[in-house]
Amino acid sequence: MGADPPAERPAGLGRRVAARLIDLVVLAGIAMLFSALVVNTLPGAEDPLRMAMLPAVVLSVGLFAIYLAYEAAFTAVYGATPGKLYLGLRVAAADPSVSAPRAGAVAVLKRSVVLYASVLLNFVPVVSFLALIVSVYAVISAFFDRPRHRGLHDRAGGTAVVGGSGPGPGARRSGSSGR
Repeated sequence: MGADPPAERPAGLGRRVAARLIDLVVLAGIAMLFSALVVNTLPGAEDPLRMAMLPAVVLSVGLFAIYLAYEAAFTAVYGATPGKLYLGLRVAAADPSVSAPRAGAVAVLKRSVVLYASVLLNFVPVVSFLALIVSVYAVISAFFDRPRHRGLHDRAGGTAVVGGSGPGPGARRSGSSGR
């Protein structure tokens, strides 16, 4: 007898970009701390341009793990990263028939791996460049997908970034408080 909840709208590109920038600032701070730790503790890491294989692998795998954990853990637990939460966005299942309040853990993991694969492969010269192209394309492809603005990473994980009228952090901001 109750009305169906209003359909969720795809998040606007401006808010998605702003949320990603917030997350990248946070991740850059964490990455700088981890990089400083590796450079100051592992032999052969003193010169970033001539880094030995072991510190390069430790740095790449460690940064990938940090980025993946940040993206996947926040999204799996809260439905969004801190940047998305701040701007009232969340990651949801792309299939409208799935009524879960957030995307599943496997979907979030797939999405995150596509975004950050270039970090994992950073120590392999040509492969890292190709992975970087895929990661950049994953984000840029959202600009060309109409009307849902789903990037390659969203399509790989079966997710969509939504904001506005549905349940989640952004719903509290857009609803009326009765004042």
